[in-house]
Amino acid sequence: MRVCFYGTDEEITRICQRPVLAMVGPRRTQPMVAFELFNVSVTANPYGSLFRLAADLTEVRREEVNE
Repeated sequence: MRVCFYGTDEEITRICQRPVLAMVGPRRTQPMVAFELFNVSVTANPYGSLFRLAADLTEVRREEVNE
């Protein structure tokens, strides 16, 4: 799945430094799902101070997270 995050330099740096991201889901689905980032690219907004991080997410199985 391809996603984009928008944020300041500090926020984007925090996302890039983490090997696994946890996302909270809706109440009826899994409460939390872990993802790894692949094919990350960061671009700057030429008119402001926000950055755009685009990446592919791959779900991490529970066994891989517990290792």
